[in-house]
Amino acid sequence: MAAPPRHTSKVTHLHIFAILALSECASASPCTRLQPSNPLLSRRNAVISDTGGIVQVFDPTTQSPVPQFPASDGGGSGFSPPAIAWIILAFVIGVPLAVAGIRGWRLTTASAIGLSIAACSWVAFVNTVSGSGLPDLVLTIIVLGFFAGGFALGLFEVGRIAGIVLLGIVGGASLATRVIIMRAGLLTSSFPGNWAMVGALGLAGGILPIYKQRAGILFGSASTGTFLAVLGADLCINQQAGMSRGLRFLFDRNSSHLADLFAKGYHPPISTVVIIACSIPLIPALSYAQHKVFRHPFSRKPVEPDEIRGSIYSTDIKPSQILVKAPGRFSM
Repeated sequence: MAAPPRHTSKVTHLHIFAILALSECASASPCTRLQPSNPLLSRRNAVISDTGGIVQVFDPTTQSPVPQFPASDGGGSGFSPPAIAWIILAFVIGVPLAVAGIRGWRLTTASAIGLSIAACSWVAFVNTVSGSGLPDLVLTIIVLGFFAGGFALGLFEVGRIAGIVLLGIVGGASLATRVIIMRAGLLTSSFPGNWAMVGALGLAGGILPIYKQRAGILFGSASTGTFLAVLGADLCINQQAGMSRGLRFLFDRNSSHLADLFAKGYHPPISTVVIIACSIPLIPALSYAQHKVFRHPFSRKPVEPDEIRGSIYSTDIKPSQILVKAPGRFSM
């Protein structure tokens, strides 16, 4: 019988080599760990997998499991002390901003700076702490400390301009956040897309007071105030299952919290959706109401006598800008 062609022998050897390689991978543990079963997605250098209903998070480099902990993020549970602290802060700052932010002057700018620093510090902490993280009460105290520092800075003239701009940024970002967390699983499945929307509306809100100061302050006050007020109301009604859960689901991408976030997901109660939906039309309504009720300029600082004398030869200062300081009255 004639010998088989030489090239046929090479193909046969390749087949045998491939079969051996596949069988080795199937039996060796390093090969089975290369990819967790049923991968869901990769976020913050972590791979989330769902095996038999059990969500696990793996380090994509070492393929080792990442320890998981509840994503409470300082919100507490039920009406615990951290939760009560957030409710009080939301109402104490939110209601005055919503109904009279244009008259708050340095209290308004102080609130804007304090809220901006507190929000940034909260996002930074919940995304960077490792392991079990910080106890809710400790994290709440730290964030409130940042708020107090920013609030104190905004009470002085040095923080006036920054406070006005930050008020617009917070107002725009809070509006975008409400739109995003109204829907189960957030507005879109793309987290960068959701964050881009928050950033875009925040930027637009920050630009508005630069060109139209009064309009920007009215919008920022009403938007920020209504957001905080409805957050406080939702915390009283739904505790940590409503807006609080939505905020954590939107901003928390700590690899130690991913199993909790994605296993439970985000499904806002109907009452949360109704509260958020009702708060959005209140922004233009309260802005207009403040504009009509409080007609004086945002600043309550009296015009100096030299400026008044100079106004005789200049039209830069309008009569409505010349305020008389009452005797014995404290002015910030």
